Amino acid sequence: MRPVMTGMLYKGLLIALALSSSTSLLSKANPPREAAVTFGIEMQRFRQRAVFLEARQIARKGKLSALKPLLESLTDYPLRSYIEYEALLARPYSSDEAVQAFIENHPNFPISAQLRRAFADYRRDQDRSESFLRFHQPEDADVENQCFRASALWALERTQAAMAATRALWLHGRSQPKRCDKAFSRWRRAGGLTQALAWQRYELAVLAGEDRLAAYLERTLSEDQRTLARQLTRLRQRPTRTDRYETVDFNDPEQQALADSALKMLIKKRPAEALHLIADLKDSGRLAPAQALEYDYAAALRLIREDNLTVNDALIPAALRTNPDLIEASLIQLIKAGRFNALSTPLSQLPASAQGTLRWQYWQARAELSSQDIGGRESARVSFERLASERDYYGHLAALWLGIPGSLADQSTTIAPEKLLDLAAAPTAQRIYELRALGETLEARREWFQLIKPFSNTELRIAAALASQWHWHDMAIATLAQAQAWDEVLERFPRPYAERFTEAARTQGVPVTLAMAVARRESGFWTEARSPVGAQGLMQLMPRTAQSVAKSIDLDSPTDLVLTQADTNIKLGTAYLGQLLQRFNDNRVLALAAYNAGPSRAKKWYTNPQPIDAFIEGIPFAETRAYVKAVLLYAAIYAQLNGLPEPLLYPYEIEQFSPNDPLPIGPSVFNAAAGSASFTLSAAPRPEGNP
Repeated sequence: MRPVMTGMLYKGLLIALALSSSTSLLSKANPPREAAVTFGIEMQRFRQRAVFLEARQIARKGKLSALKPLLESLTDYPLRSYIEYEALLARPYSSDEAVQAFIENHPNFPISAQLRRAFADYRRDQDRSESFLRFHQPEDADVENQCFRASALWALERTQAAMAATRALWLHGRSQPKRCDKAFSRWRRAGGLTQALAWQRYELAVLAGEDRLAAYLERTLSEDQRTLARQLTRLRQRPTRTDRYETVDFNDPEQQALADSALKMLIKKRPAEALHLIADLKDSGRLAPAQALEYDYAAALRLIREDNLTVNDALIPAALRTNPDLIEASLIQLIKAGRFNALSTPLSQLPASAQGTLRWQYWQARAELSSQDIGGRESARVSFERLASERDYYGHLAALWLGIPGSLADQSTTIAPEKLLDLAAAPTAQRIYELRALGETLEARREWFQLIKPFSNTELRIAAALASQWHWHDMAIATLAQAQAWDEVLERFPRPYAERFTEAARTQGVPVTLAMAVARRESGFWTEARSPVGAQGLMQLMPRTAQSVAKSIDLDSPTDLVLTQADTNIKLGTAYLGQLLQRFNDNRVLALAAYNAGPSRAKKWYTNPQPIDAFIEGIPFAETRAYVKAVLLYAAIYAQLNGLPEPLLYPYEIEQFSPNDPLPIGPSVFNAAAGSASFTLSAAPRPEGNP
C-alpha cells in the first residue's frame, strides 16, 4: 500500500504546482533545500497519476473489488472522485441512491451532470420510468429522452405534466422518433390534438422543408384548413407572383407564418417590388402597420446593400430614413463608392452612442480630410491624433495617416504570488491541473468554466494569470475577455510555439507575425479546437484543405488526430497562408479574406479600384470583415511585441488597391496644398517571411 501524504507535504505540493510553470519565480522562491523538497513532492504526485490511471482502467472495467487498495493510496489525490464516477458509470444497474449520493456530494463537478445524463440514458434503455424521471432534466435536448419522458409521465398517470410534455413534442417541424408514438397516441385519446395544434405543426413542417411530413399532417387538418394550405403552398412556390397575395390576410393567425415566409422570399429576390406590395397590404388592412414597418425595414436594408442606394432614395419609406441600421448601411455604400465627402450628413444623423464608436469617428475624420479647406484637414488631423492612442484597428489606421506607430496601450499588471497560490490551492484548480497533466483537456476546460462561473472581474483577472503561468493560453485569453481586461496585452497576446511558427514562416515566406495572428484569432492557440463546420487545430484547417496543402508540400495526408498536433497544424496552416499570399500578390488583406471566406469570394470582392480602408469596410460578410480587421491588428501587435516597426498595412498593399488615391504613410497629407486629394507613396519593400 502506498503511503498517504501528510498535510504539510500536501500544502507544499500545492505551492510547488502553483509555481511550477514559472521557472524564474521558482528559483527566487525556493533556495536549494526547498527546491529539493519540491522536486520530491512533484515526484510523489507523478506516482499518484500512475496509480490514478491504473485505478481508472479497473473502474471502467467494473472490477470494484480491485479498487479499494488503490483508492486508499489516492485519498488526497484531487481526481479521486473521478474514479468513483467511472465506477458508477461502468455499472448501468448501480442503485439510484448511490448515483444520487455522488451527484449531491459533488454538486459543482461537471462529471456530476455527465453522470446524471448517462443514467437517464441507462434508465430509458432499461424502460424504468420512475427511475428515469429522477435523473432526466427537462431541458435535456435529446429527443429520444424527451419522448421517453412523455411516455413515462403517461405511464405514471401524471396526466397534466404528460399532456404538456407531449404537446411540446408535437410542436416540432421534423418527424419525431418512433419512441414518441406511444405518447402521441395517449395524448390524442385524451383530447390533446386540436385543429389549432394540427395547423401549427403543419406550418412548422412546411417551414422546415419537411414535405413528406407536411403531406402526412394534411390528414389531421379540417377541410377549410386543407384549402388554405393549398393556397399558401402555391404562394410559397411562386412568391414573386404579387397577384397571389390578393386574398392573403396577415392578420389571420392561420395565414401569418406561411404568408410571412413567402413575403420574406419576395423581399430577398425583389425588394423594390416587395415595398410596393407591403404598402398595398397595409392600405387594405390585411397587414398591421407595425408589422408592415418590419417588412419595410428588411426590404429597405436589402435595397441599400444590393442596389447601392442610400436612406434618402425615393424607394425608402420616409418612416425609416432615420433608422440607425439603414443609415449605417448607407454609409457603407458611400464608403465603398469612395464618396467620403458625402459621409458627414448621414454620420450626423446617427445616435450619439454610434457616433462615439471608433469606427464612425474614423470615417468622420476621413470625411473631414476629403474637404477642400484647411480647416477640415486640421480637424481630421486632430481626430486622427485622438484615435491613434487606441489599440484598435481604427486607431492603427489613424496612426498610418499620421506616420506614427500604432498604439500598443499596454497596461499589463502583475498579480501577487499569494493570490495565485490561493487560487491554485483550491480543489477545483488542483483537479484542473491534474487533468491537464493527464492530457484530459476537455474535462479540464469543463472544470475551468465551472470554476470561473461565479468570479468577479478581479477574480477572473487572477484566474487568467494562473492560466498564463500554466501556459494554458486559450483559457487565459478567454478569461481575460470575460473580465473585459483588454489592456493586459502580454497575456492576451502570448507567443507559444514561437520556434515552430518561425520555422514554418521562414520556409513558406510568410511574416511570422501574420501566422501567429491567424492562430490567435482562429483558436487562441488551442491545439484541439474544432469548429462547428469541422475546422481543426491551432489554425483551424478544414480536413480537405489540409490534405491538399499537405500534398503540395510533400507531407503525408493528415488524419484528424494529426491536425490537432501543433507542429503539423502550424506547418500546414502557414503553408496554406503562404499559398494565398502568392495567389493574391502578397496582399495580406485579400489573403486573409480568402483564408476566412474562401479564395473565390475574395477574388470576387476585389473588383473596382478603391482605397484599401474602404474595401475592408465594405467586405459583404460581417464575419470576414471582422476577421480581416482583427488579424491585421493582431499582426501589428505581435510585431510591436517583437520590437518591429511594422504598420497595420504595408505601402505596397495600399497601392495595390488604389494607386491613384492611396492611404498615405506619413503626415504629408496635412501639409498638402488645399484641394489636393492625391498622394504619392515612395516604393516600399514587401515584408520578409522571417522578420
